[in-house]
Amino acid sequence: MKKPNLSILIVNWNTRDLVLRCLESLAAATEGIRREVIVVDNGSVDGSPDALARRTDITLLENETNLGFASAVNQAYKRSSGELVLLLNSDVGVAGQALQSMMGFLEDHPTIAGVAPLYVFPDGSSQPFHFRFPTFSVTLANCSAIARRFIPDITRRLREYRMLDDDFSRARPVPQPSASCLLLRRSILPTDHILDERYPIFFNDVQFARSLATQGLDLWVTPDATVVHDGGASTRMLGITGKRQYLGSTIRMLTETESRLKVWLFRVVVFAQHVPLWVLARPTTIGVRQLWMALSGDVGSLPTEPTAKAE
Repeated sequence: MKKPNLSILIVNWNTRDLVLRCLESLAAATEGIRREVIVVDNGSVDGSPDALARRTDITLLENETNLGFASAVNQAYKRSSGELVLLLNSDVGVAGQALQSMMGFLEDHPTIAGVAPLYVFPDGSSQPFHFRFPTFSVTLANCSAIARRFIPDITRRLREYRMLDDDFSRARPVPQPSASCLLLRRSILPTDHILDERYPIFFNDVQFARSLATQGLDLWVTPDATVVHDGGASTRMLGITGKRQYLGSTIRMLTETESRLKVWLFRVVVFAQHVPLWVLARPTTIGVRQLWMALSGDVGSLPTEPTAKAE
């Protein structure tokens, strides 16, 4: 049996209907491509394991508990063998010639490390989902409404970070395209992992893109490929756990990229912002101890079951 040209890696956590829809979209989108589809189920409790086990077109890896997105991606990667590797979220639908266009792009541009598509929402409207690397001011503004009031020209900075005013009518390099659908060359990847497992859910894609950039490797986006993205299907179910994961991962990233002074400034601003929320006893606010641990860089344990309802 010939080795596949393409390995598709999907992580599922309690998104049964979406992951099945994703797999159905792949059936037509990969016609004529030698491919393997490896799905890791991260201890889902919504019936996903049984539904996925009935499929004969995938390799299913079942975890008894939630190991996090980064770990599950690496688990699938170690089982894969294709010369091209597609990171694909369970909430993405692939239609038409999107995959063929992305594969053709890498074939035509042998020095480019990876390529991503454009995204649209399920209603067909454009979904801006590509980024520059976050600066300290952008990171602070993303986590603090107080900071957004006082950082000069923050609206422009946030738009630049999200590349909202950039032209995507032609293929172009992008510092950090979303890893929701990202096609990579195996030749530029380490042999045993793709993502940094110190970032279980958030910022692993940012750190991955940074690691490529430090090696002089580029990621691009091509408008010849478009996918449908529901967006945040699993992370919406994290509740307070997600807030601790996000803040803890943010501190880990800032510790690697910024001075100690800036890291402490971030901690002070975010902590101060929560004080009035605690006084008002807002039920969706992270607790004092949880926030303190998060601001020390502790992401906490991963939930075994959804702690909030998916929207």
